[in-house]
Amino acid sequence: MSDEQFIKAFIDNYHRVFNYTGGQDPQLTMFLASTYTFSKKEFSGVILQKIIDEIEEKTKSSSVRLDLKMKYKLAIQFSQQNNMDETIQSFIKKNQLLKEAKFKNTHHRALGALFLQEDDREHAIRAKQLFDELNRQQRILTSNEDVPFVVYLSSDMNEQPKAQADTIVKYYNELRENHFTMGNPLQGLAQILTVYSSDYNEVLLQYVVQLREELLKRDIKVKRIHYPYLGVLALAATNESKVDAIVSLHHQFIEIKELKSNKSYALIIAIKKVIQDVLEIQELIEMTPLSDLTGLLDIADILVDLVGFLPPGLSDVVDFLN
Repeated sequence: MSDEQFIKAFIDNYHRVFNYTGGQDPQLTMFLASTYTFSKKEFSGVILQKIIDEIEEKTKSSSVRLDLKMKYKLAIQFSQQNNMDETIQSFIKKNQLLKEAKFKNTHHRALGALFLQEDDREHAIRAKQLFDELNRQQRILTSNEDVPFVVYLSSDMNEQPKAQADTIVKYYNELRENHFTMGNPLQGLAQILTVYSSDYNEVLLQYVVQLREELLKRDIKVKRIHYPYLGVLALAATNESKVDAIVSLHHQFIEIKELKSNKSYALIIAIKKVIQDVLEIQELIEMTPLSDLTGLLDIADILVDLVGFLPPGLSDVVDFLN
């Protein structure tokens, strides 16, 4: 999809979402409009609501706790599956495993269930061990919003939760030394940097620092909310030409009425558009796909789209480097 086609599709979806929801939640409007545009689909509130109703009906007798934005997130994700009933039942079972691992009953736990391997009780236990270790080392920062990411990071049975937590804390502290602002978005970035390896990597750290500098040099304001996406760009080995493409898209996006007042979100969409283009090129030339990049963006999106622009923590990674 060309940039012009993407912008037109986004504007069309934005207005469809706005008309359906009344635009009472600007964050939700942006999330739904961009999600459907990236999926190359037209938003249909009627179809989405039917799926939400089915999710509510099938989970009402379970321990699954869902807020409104979580229901939208699940409905979009489940709509891509062939068998809705099996998908929902699997989700309920995964949530139960996280409950048995002593995660508190929050909608963040439900988000974490999306990343839990099927019928893997040991995975749930490793996730809780990683969460507890992070909580021990970063008590103020670590909260329920971290649950989805600790579930994702603990999928490999060979990883050691303490080593993972040690590396996350080291990245966090080193980024602070490089003038990144402390807080949960920075912890989210530190977590993302451990996706392909729990070993600390100084080169990767400097890559993130340089990416921010390149954006700043081009007069792009990099806010805390963008930190997780810098991690995605670093893992994607983003070069200078890709940074230029992001900047060009950002300038185009902030000229349209729907994004002019939300430049922070415009930068996020620009980053995601460039990464999506990379994925599509790989598929066209039949190379090994960057299979988990979409998952990595999901992690970052959970922080931004479902929690808000001033999130209390990280609550949506493709290991494309192998």
